Amino acid sequence: MSQTKIEVILKDEPLSKQVILDLFHAGGPCITLLLPPYRPGEASETASALLKVELQQAAKDLSARKIAEPLIATLLEPLYQLSEDRSSLPGSDLDRVIFRSQGIFQQFALPIPAAPARPCTVGDCFWIRPMLTSLALPEHVYVLEITKKAATILDCGSTEVNRVEFPKGTPETLYDLLGFKAPDHELVNRSSAGPSNGTMRGVQFGTGSGRETQHAYLHDFYRAIDRGVKEILHSSQTPLILAGVGEDVAIYRAVNTYSNLLEQGIHGSPGAEMTAARVLRDVHDITLFDFQRRAALEMSKSKERLAPARFSTDLESILRAAAEGRVSDLYLDENSQRMGNFDGKHFGGHANWYHEDLLNVAAVETLQRGGAVYSLPSHLMTGIVAAAAFRY
Repeated sequence: MSQTKIEVILKDEPLSKQVILDLFHAGGPCITLLLPPYRPGEASETASALLKVELQQAAKDLSARKIAEPLIATLLEPLYQLSEDRSSLPGSDLDRVIFRSQGIFQQFALPIPAAPARPCTVGDCFWIRPMLTSLALPEHVYVLEITKKAATILDCGSTEVNRVEFPKGTPETLYDLLGFKAPDHELVNRSSAGPSNGTMRGVQFGTGSGRETQHAYLHDFYRAIDRGVKEILHSSQTPLILAGVGEDVAIYRAVNTYSNLLEQGIHGSPGAEMTAARVLRDVHDITLFDFQRRAALEMSKSKERLAPARFSTDLESILRAAAEGRVSDLYLDENSQRMGNFDGKHFGGHANWYHEDLLNVAAVETLQRGGAVYSLPSHLMTGIVAAAAFRY
């Protein structure tokens, strides 16, 4: 094997839909490798050791596809070099995917762990299905941490969390609010004063209990925070998630006016226990759950709304429609697989596919022609492996 050093393109940014679309231009054979999280010092196998095992399988799969030995060596050489270079395979809390074909050698972190899948796949196109859940995450999600004394807003991306400053004039603590004004709902009465009070028109006294007054201040504080949040997010539909204990979250929801506040929240007292890693993990779980729930609901609505000719659960019909550019929305069971052949070029598709995961083929053909693809857990697919809404 040649000792030529091939540069490894390591990507720190998350996988994006545009990256996937660019990968479709790669000529086969294409190797997709999935590596699980690994933290140095743990008992699990290192990423390097796992990669070496999977490369043996990749060599067998390439030979089975009757790929010439010189091309196999060319494809695998940089991967073997990578397996020996520990600095290129450091520990990671995230799953990673490596794409390798002629002219492509890239690695990306996956914010959402891939569903149970083969660690190494060889095909005429890259295996993109394990990446679909990570692609479903919004570019930004905001988390509002609230307590009875303070509020903090966080901008959560795929791999990092950053604190956002509230607009000028927004009280970030209850103390700040009390420095501005009294609560809007302070319960106040006045009594008539006797002659001895001179020009005084009345004596002010409170009629609310201490707890009622505290709740009035808290409602005013949360209303001020709500106005600040809306100013930050404007009219966008960026998801907002609440983090806090039950009582605080319930009170804030009662005064919230932002339209895309998600139903699920992060339970716990903001502070040291809410590390950035925990916040990101919870944000990803909550937003993915919301995305998949909405997608499943839309699938059900499409089935009821569209004529039978424009909605199908038959994989052969879906493959044909995808190659013809007629699939607008494709729904796949993330835990299923259907191996087989598909003569895609006969219908104007990307390629003729031989011994491929046909659910992956349907996803590739759909995305190439501007359709949307949703990877859903089995219980939301209600016993079917694929469903599609057709444009016509």
